Amino acid sequence: MLKAGQNWRCLPEALQKEALGGAYNTGGGKVGFLRRLDWNKPSPTLVTDPTMPATDLCHPDRDRPVSVQEYKRIQEFPDDWKLFGSLKDKYRQLGNAVPISLGYAIGKQIVRLINRENIATPPENFPFSRYANTNETTFKMLIERKRRKHQAAERPEKQAA
Repeated sequence: MLKAGQNWRCLPEALQKEALGGAYNTGGGKVGFLRRLDWNKPSPTLVTDPTMPATDLCHPDRDRPVSVQEYKRIQEFPDDWKLFGSLKDKYRQLGNAVPISLGYAIGKQIVRLINRENIATPPENFPFSRYANTNETTFKMLIERKRRKHQAAERPEKQAA
């Protein structure tokens, strides 16, 4: 009943309750329940087992979980990359991996930090606030500001003694 990019929330309420069982009335996002990949959007984080109830991740069009080969493609591994162990072991290896381009980008940033190169920061109007004030320079400035504030708060006690 679900189309590409949809999840359990797109089902009629009676089916939502049936599909989620007791989890329907619990708190939390439950975003991972019964979801299909979308051909035109980035994949959600791949989990180590695509068939667990809370992490159902289905092919966009077919009624089946995402295959190991599809996991490899999403994580940008070469088609001929060899995985070892059981099917469950292979899903675990790929679910614990990060996409190749992400690992590469992180590695480049680490090299820049080691070489003390200037790191570009997101523009002020960057839409994701979790990236605000997360560059090295701003972090050091905030730490220094807290240190000074702490020292200033201690001074009156020292002067009184």
